[in-house]
Amino acid sequence: MPKATPKRPWGEAIQDRGEQFELKRQVVLRTAARIYTQRGFHETTLADIADELNISKPTLYYYFRSKDEILFECHRLGIEAITDGETPMPPPGSGTARERLHEFLRRYVRMVVDDFGTCLVMTGTNALGPENRAEVVGGRRQIDGMLREILEEGARDGTLVCDDVKLTSMFVFGAMNWIPHWYHRDGPVSVEALSERLIAFVDRAVPPARS
Repeated sequence: MPKATPKRPWGEAIQDRGEQFELKRQVVLRTAARIYTQRGFHETTLADIADELNISKPTLYYYFRSKDEILFECHRLGIEAITDGETPMPPPGSGTARERLHEFLRRYVRMVVDDFGTCLVMTGTNALGPENRAEVVGGRRQIDGMLREILEEGARDGTLVCDDVKLTSMFVFGAMNWIPHWYHRDGPVSVEALSERLIAFVDRAVPPARS
């Protein structure tokens, strides 16, 4: 019996004729996100991405016009995992601020260990063109604002003690954005366990008000 030929991501993307374009586009983005993270944006060429996908470089231009556009899309998808998820963040007043903080931390950890989230925090915005950079910076500010709003609500409902919302937010994001530097999804700690450990860490740093 002849040996089976290993499947390639490009071939695996083909499910239904009507979905082929978007599915293949997503394969390009995830592949590029991983390469940008591993090698750096400036060190990666469109030819590198094409080689990884086992396609020709001109084929990429059917889906994207430039490296900048690909990077922007990777960043945008990372941001939308927090700001426009299929299940929106619980609004103020739905549960305590601490409960909303825990949900935010879980979502952020899931985002930051995903290909697009890792690319978002590891590649930065300097490589983007002015218009794309402005949109990505705006999205990152929106995420920062979500955390600050939760911390401020916690001060009002007594479930969080936070003397300096801005500084606390920076500390929390600093810890979470460092995760891609050392975390491996195939390691001994699951994403869920990682999230719960982060929550325990933040709970000690931002305790509830004393009754």
